[in-house]
Amino acid sequence: QQCLAIGNPFGFDHTLTVGVISGLNRDIFSQTGVTIGGGIQTDAAINPGNSGGPLLDSKGRLIGINTAIFTQTGTSAGVGFAIPSSTVLRIVPQLIKFGKVVRAGLNVDIAPDLIANQLNVRNGALVLQVPKDSVAAKAGLNPTTRGFAGNIVLGDIIVAVDNKPVKNKAELLKALDEYNVGDKVTLLIQRDSQKLELPLQLEEQRS
Repeated sequence: QQCLAIGNPFGFDHTLTVGVISGLNRDIFSQTGVTIGGGIQTDAAINPGNSGGPLLDSKGRLIGINTAIFTQTGTSAGVGFAIPSSTVLRIVPQLIKFGKVVRAGLNVDIAPDLIANQLNVRNGALVLQVPKDSVAAKAGLNPTTRGFAGNIVLGDIIVAVDNKPVKNKAELLKALDEYNVGDKVTLLIQRDSQKLELPLQLEEQRS
């Protein structure tokens, strides 16, 4: 389907480019390690300065907010991504009301991929630390600790949220992004050689 991108690329304001929807439900990977799901891929030329501008359908309806490009040169390679309007509708009222996005989460420290790989965790999100006042602690989620001999004792490894598999930290954050504060979820965790189900209620994720 045809689409139109409006933005301010390289300082040229009110610039219009036209393309098609190249794909849906793409994962947009940010430099902070957060994965945004449901992305709209387009070949309409999107360049630095287009971010935050609208992506419209052929009838002029907003379908997304231009966000990122895939590039090896810093300029458009015909692979651009927009956050879908459904996500915008969920996020913008929170920004207006609270001045920030209120995210549901566990408030535990999850191992980055590099550390998880070093600890031989290839599947799932390894829990590093669990604050005492968090709902995760009250639910019984175990952190990674050190044994008497100084050896590392792995904490719980979250492998699924409500039966949706998670392979790493990014996939866990993406899965939790679908929920609201106060929602109840069931975590499937790997603890030693056992797999356990851990029900808990999500709280507001601290920044």
